[in-house]
Formats: sequence, structure tokens, C-alpha cells
Amino acid sequence: MELKEINVDKPKIKTLANCKVKEFLKQANKIRHEVEDLFKAANIKEIRKNIPTFTGEETEEEKAEIIRQQGRKNISDILDNCLEKNVDKTVKVIGLMCFKTEKEAENMEVSEFYDVVFELLGSKRVMDFFTKLVNSGLIDTLTS
Repeated sequence: MELKEINVDKPKIKTLANCKVKEFLKQANKIRHEVEDLFKAANIKEIRKNIPTFTGEETEEEKAEIIRQQGRKNISDILDNCLEKNVDKTVKVIGLMCFKTEKEAENMEVSEFYDVVFELLGSKRVMDFFTKLVNSGLIDTLTS
């Protein structure tokens, strides 16, 4: 059975990926504050500190595998904290990324929500902005 995308003519949702510059900057600043709150609540800084210990007898391949396993565990813990324990804060952040209130974001259809998330993740402008913001230290909960 082949899955087909249903094409429903809905107006495009305004997001950080398709808004004007002034809207982008103002909304990005709001998001910056909410992301910092989310990352603190989700304990991301502490999770990122979880690094493997080595005995010194591991081969390079074994070390690489141990690091990969710890990375997977850390990502899983972060996702658990964001998508379950702090789902309201996560929805609020994603809602802000598409100029919606938290309540409006909660009431989005899953397909709309999915489309918005992947439009944002696929936007070089959005990803570059937040990567540079993180690297600048302005969201210090992401830095170690």
C-alpha cells in the first residue's frame, strides 16, 4: 500500500521561515526567552553533561560506540523531557514559531503541526539564526 499526501487547499501558515524581517526579529526574541525557559525546565544543560567514562583499555572503535550510545541516551532523555514532561512549554515555543498563541498551537491539526515543524527545520535562515544565537552564548542553557 502506497501512502499519498493529501493536498488540501489551506492557506499557508505564517512561520519564522516565511515572515518579514521585522516580524522575524521580534518573534525570534520572544522565542529566545521561551526556549531558555524550556531548556531550563527540561534540564538540558545537565543532560548534556552526561558523558561516558573510559577505562583506558577501549579501542578507538569501542570508544566511538560508547560515545554514540551516550549521545543516543542524552537525546532520548532530552526528547522525553521536552515532548512529555514539558509538552506545554514545547507547544508554546513551536506556536511562537508560527505566530500562534499557545492555545492556538494546541488546537492545530497534527498535519499542520508536522508541516510547520519541518518547514522550520528545513529553513536555512531559521536554523542559522538559532545556531548563531546558541553559539553566541545568549541562550546559556545550551552551552556547557
